[in-house]
Amino acid sequence: MVIPFARPIGLIAIVATVVLSFGAGQVNGSGGYAYPIDLQVVSSFSFTHPGYPATDIFATCGVGIVAPVSGSVDGLRRSDLWNNKTDNPWLRGGKFVSIVGTDGVRYYMAHLDTIASGLKIGSVVQVGQRVGTLGRTGRAGACHLHFGISPPCPNSEWWVRRGVIWSAKYLTAWRQGSDKSPVSAIQRCLQNNPKACVDKEQLPWSSN
Repeated sequence: MVIPFARPIGLIAIVATVVLSFGAGQVNGSGGYAYPIDLQVVSSFSFTHPGYPATDIFATCGVGIVAPVSGSVDGLRRSDLWNNKTDNPWLRGGKFVSIVGTDGVRYYMAHLDTIASGLKIGSVVQVGQRVGTLGRTGRAGACHLHFGISPPCPNSEWWVRRGVIWSAKYLTAWRQGSDKSPVSAIQRCLQNNPKACVDKEQLPWSSN
């Protein structure tokens, strides 16, 4: 399925075309989505999140974190640079990995303890591939995985990356083995907020 959408670059919104295929077993040919934590590990999450749409998944520190979709790494941080005194929002996620899937959607996973050796920006990952371990880096009171779903932004920002749609229903489906796709929800988000990436770049601490 081909879906056109407006994606802002600089101050100009251009129409981009992304080839998307979604539904059960439709992303990247087969096995489109995966729950980001080993299914043999006990984990829990709520359908709500304070302040904005995202999900915090709680589990034991050190358990494996996997790519929820096949795609490429568009951002990561191997050092925990967050400081309680300054509380820079850009750094609140601590160590993180951000993946843009073959479905055109960005998946942000933060508060990691470690990131897989050799993983770097531009690395191609496969759904279910280990990308790190669960931790409590950044502004985190307990070991958990912050999971956010958003459209990829071409510019430097933290507000969109942290999550713009509620992700719990997708996590529930993936944990049950269903390939429920967030593509249509992200498409609606882009239609309703075509300048989100540019607008949020103007926020304080828009980058390191």
